[in-house]
Amino acid sequence: METSRVGKRGTIVVPVKLRQRFGLKEGDLLITEVRDDGILFRPAVAVPVEIYTPERKAEFLLNNAVTKEDYDAACEAVRELGLDPAKVPYTDVAKRDTLPTNKEFRAEFAEIERAVKRRKRA
Repeated sequence: METSRVGKRGTIVVPVKLRQRFGLKEGDLLITEVRDDGILFRPAVAVPVEIYTPERKAEFLLNNAVTKEDYDAACEAVRELGLDPAKVPYTDVAKRDTLPTNKEFRAEFAEIERAVKRRKRA
């Protein structure tokens, strides 16, 4: 156990052995937590937040469609973003042709559910 002193403006010097042990360096973030027996300091992790551009949102919408109807709705949402679905990067405009309709999707899903139930009975 080592002792630290609170300086002007509330600064606290973390002893070198503890900084090395926890990989702390100047500018790192710490979480401070009030405990019954004192204050707990823990290293914090800051993850950068991605701000999605309209193009990135359009990419998500189009690539996550699972039926033809989903894809058509995604195209409409992309148009509402002011973009042309055919020009959204990292998407394949021919994808819609490979997707099932809602009816086909539900039928396929129902078949999978039946197969799972048969397997559970076996």
